[in-house]
Amino acid sequence: MRLSALIIVVMLIMLLFSCYSTPAVSGFTIVEPKNGSTFHPGDTITLRAMAAPDEKPALVFLRAIKMTTQSRLMSEMPYGLTFTIPTTFTGKDTLAATAKFADGTIIEKEVQIQVVLPSNVVLTGISASPTYILFQKMPPGSDPIKVSAYETESVAVGGIYSDGVKREITAATSGTTYNSSDEKVVTVSPEGDIAAQGLGTATITVRNGKYSATVKVVVKPYKK
Repeated sequence: MRLSALIIVVMLIMLLFSCYSTPAVSGFTIVEPKNGSTFHPGDTITLRAMAAPDEKPALVFLRAIKMTTQSRLMSEMPYGLTFTIPTTFTGKDTLAATAKFADGTIIEKEVQIQVVLPSNVVLTGISASPTYILFQKMPPGSDPIKVSAYETESVAVGGIYSDGVKREITAATSGTTYNSSDEKVVTVSPEGDIAAQGLGTATITVRNGKYSATVKVVVKPYKK
């Protein structure tokens, strides 16, 4: 009796798992470019996807995640998106291909690409914006929204390059660093986010390579 009951339980478990089994893997994939490919600003790139011979997606959406203006919605093969990398863009981006099938199944594939400057394009100068910031130090216990509005600011850094193009280099990954002359007055994060700490005047120095720019910061008491 116990053996029969055990067999029934095992059969029920097998039936349950068969109902929730993983669906067959789709043949939909990205065939171009290869994951980890490197390009230069201004290069023309093609994102190409392909489905298995026995599959026909109802819709295919091709896009670049960061270069957001580059996208295409398609319903017929060949599935391809050709675009030119903006001359101002550098860094990593994700190229994605999403297929939706008639039964509602959605398959998404991604590849990572890297956009780097040619070796003959070099930094010739930098600029920081704004160049002057006035903070008002809020009383303790103030509304966090007001504290954010009156005591914080972010610096945007632009790099001027030998090819005549100005590119954003605010992020630490661009090689830009930030330093406060007096952290009792203001602090600055590795990404250029400035926060008031106390009353006074300080200078934020922004550097990238051999070039630098400054931002003067003044913190005064809050006045209604």
